[in-house]
Amino acid sequence: MRWIQKEVEYLKEKYPTEVSLKDISNILNKSIKSIQHKAVRLKLARRNSPINRPKNLNHRNEYDKRYYEINKERIYKNKMARRRRNKIKLIELLGGKCTICGYNKCPAACDFHHNNGNKEKSMSILIKNSSKQQLLKEAKKCIILCSNCHRELHNKGI
Repeated sequence: MRWIQKEVEYLKEKYPTEVSLKDISNILNKSIKSIQHKAVRLKLARRNSPINRPKNLNHRNEYDKRYYEINKERIYKNKMARRRRNKIKLIELLGGKCTICGYNKCPAACDFHHNNGNKEKSMSILIKNSSKQQLLKEAKKCIILCSNCHRELHNKGI
């Protein structure tokens, strides 16, 4: 679509003013995109055109805080469910029951015991804060014990 001289002059006159692009588009019978494209080619700028930049640079942090305050309960429930799922998967991966007595009723009563003392981090902390790869790496060093067997194993001398 070619531009005639009259249209170019009209665009040069009206584009920098506060006339809406829709009105210019209707008068020139051209799309808004083509008008913007031609204005760029002619090095025209609009006055007071909004810059798509937030006034507050911390707007994302504020948004996240508001979102957390509104959804705090749901976020907490999801986090606890995710931790429970991770622990159950690890228990199943390591046999699903206590290696001493065979207890397998409640996953919350099962503990991870590092055999041979090659412990890098606590499994409870890893379940809360780490990736699945780190969890699996540390879980390979552990055996599953029920709470009673674990306490008895650590307190032999008492």
